[in-house]
Amino acid sequence: MSVRQEMTQAQAEEVLQLPERYGKAELRRQFKAFAQEYHPDNAARNGISEKFAQTRMTEVNKAYATLKPLVDAAGPRVSIHRDLVGGSRGHNGVGVHHNPDGSASVRTQVDDSLFWDEEGNPRSAVAESEANAAADAPGHALRRFLLGPWFLRLILVALFALVWWLNFPLLPRNAARFDTSATASLSSWASVVASAVYPSYLLLFELFAGHISGALREVLNGIVSNLTRVHVEVRRKGSYQSSVSSLLEKQVYGILELPVSLALLARGLAEADAGWHLAYLVLAGIFLVDLLIGFFGAGIANGLARWLAERAEKRYVTLRMDMLKRCGQWAGGRHARS
Repeated sequence: MSVRQEMTQAQAEEVLQLPERYGKAELRRQFKAFAQEYHPDNAARNGISEKFAQTRMTEVNKAYATLKPLVDAAGPRVSIHRDLVGGSRGHNGVGVHHNPDGSASVRTQVDDSLFWDEEGNPRSAVAESEANAAADAPGHALRRFLLGPWFLRLILVALFALVWWLNFPLLPRNAARFDTSATASLSSWASVVASAVYPSYLLLFELFAGHISGALREVLNGIVSNLTRVHVEVRRKGSYQSSVSSLLEKQVYGILELPVSLALLARGLAEADAGWHLAYLVLAGIFLVDLLIGFFGAGIANGLARWLAERAEKRYVTLRMDMLKRCGQWAGGRHARS
């Protein structure tokens, strides 16, 4: 007597061709699409043989019956991560953050790039325990402290606080350097705004976000890893995106464009040459419009930042893969160093 082979979650997801993350709506949509295609009433009209349609419809029904309890238990607002462990070549395994071409992103427990082999194929979740050990070489407490998430950040906050103290125009010690009188020119006010905005922004951005020190830490740790041939993970747990791409993407570009807009406007009004006069005014107008719509997440600066951040993230993953190979923490399907 043969034992009936139940359909696994991974097989059911493959049958219904579900995306990497899906929920109740996606499951229902895929089931409905396949049912309409292979239902006996539609198969002949779709040019599908009755026998093949019956076989596929059986698979589709079985797959839906397998996955429906999972999405019902998860709830309507929760998405399920596809079980692709041991799946077909080229699919994303559990635990993947960004693959080499940057087309997938999900949360992992360890470093993202440790889940991709030399050919760009995904590692499965069974590599997670090895990756945890390989990404955090022991005996490097000083390096973790110096390049860790807080030391460089405190240094930069202190440095930006000093720059702010030396340049903020409303402080009594700096007031004499700026003309804020009623008769002050637009150029003078542009200088005042730049001296107020940029030091304040840098200080507050690093204090609350930490992306500047994060990008610096990422670069320095990469250099040290390549020189010492030992990689030590220095990022906070739960941080998976490249700090460089975060730095590019998560700026408030509207605020940063304000001093530039005023400087261009002042230059345009003061320029004697008619051609340059118009060019400066047009540029000032573009920056002013862009800074206004930038507060809503749109505009040229925000779009360019997202484009650069996406490419920085893809490059980051590739560089980390190469770095880990040079450090001996990437060896075929296993991680050699612990």
